[in-house]
Amino acid sequence: MAKFRSGHSGGRPRGARNKLDAYAYACALAHVQHKVGDPAPAEYAHTNLWAALDITLTESPQDYTRQIISMLPKQVSFESSLHDMDDDEIDNLLTELRQRALEVKRMPIEPLMLEAPKVTTNGPDQP
Repeated sequence: MAKFRSGHSGGRPRGARNKLDAYAYACALAHVQHKVGDPAPAEYAHTNLWAALDITLTESPQDYTRQIISMLPKQVSFESSLHDMDDDEIDNLLTELRQRALEVKRMPIEPLMLEAPKVTTNGPDQP
């Protein structure tokens, strides 16, 4: 059995998996933001991942959502500029966010109007 040697470069390069994960995440994000019918972004247009997401979205939107969620990072870190702000600035920011949230809640919700297709039956009594 080979003995482990520190610094041995026999494994994958550092960050290789992370780069692949970042690429897959970027592709999935581009797919989610992409309008159906528009051409795919050039960097993802001919990838198997893009094709698989297209097929899944068409055939099973529920599975598409499940796949996208599974590709999201499990842990996200945010760089915050709050530590550079004083208490009054943070209070003003929170007040503004609350006001925006209340404005959105007050917006009227327009009903979604769906038109049912006409159904015609040609039974024994009809021509």
